[in-house]
Amino acid sequence: MTGIPTVFGDGIIDVHVASGVARITLGAQTGATKEGKPDPSALVVVPVLQLPNLARVLVEVTRQLEARAKDAAAAAAPAEQPSQPDQVAGAFRFNG
Repeated sequence: MTGIPTVFGDGIIDVHVASGVARITLGAQTGATKEGKPDPSALVVVPVLQLPNLARVLVEVTRQLEARAKDAAAAAAPAEQPSQPDQVAGAFRFNG
């Protein structure tokens, strides 16, 4: 896999569909951006017919990460966890 380019994206800036192809522009928050907007970092091109498969895989990965985070939080903390209002609902961290 060393010949495959690696790109980083904090999120999706834009999705454009034309001629049966979805073009997904990823963005990266570099810190040097104007007005706090992410800079485009990559363009992912996917046939529209493959979008449901891609979405299913991403949903499954997200589900697995959430389950791991929940298990890690339960193992690391006693039965009652203190509330942390400054954190975004649904956010989690991995240690290590």
